Amino acid sequence: MNRLIPILAIAVVALVAGCQSKPKSAAVATAAAPHEIDELTNQTVVYECPQCGMDYDGPGQCPMDHIDLVKTAIAYICPADHQPVEHSGKCPRCQANATIQRTALQPPVPKALTGN
Repeated sequence: MNRLIPILAIAVVALVAGCQSKPKSAAVATAAAPHEIDELTNQTVVYECPQCGMDYDGPGQCPMDHIDLVKTAIAYICPADHQPVEHSGKCPRCQANATIQRTALQPPVPKALTGN
């Protein structure tokens, strides 16, 4: 019985230490980070890095350049009749690859104003 008490005490301490929550700032930062878009398929809005040109799925800063991402509209255009199509890849009307047209929806913030 005397041996059981120290073992129970150690088990309780280990359980309490293991049940502590992670710091909330790290969990929020991970959840809020934008994810890179490898290839445009049917996105109509992306967030583009003005420095490296990478596309992301949400607002924030570029993980590589630490510059604010710019909200950008994406349009897929038929190269033959210059009319919109629904997605990238082959145009359903002419079988050529649709061109991708980008339009910044907000101006990029100059580096001097961001402090980067």
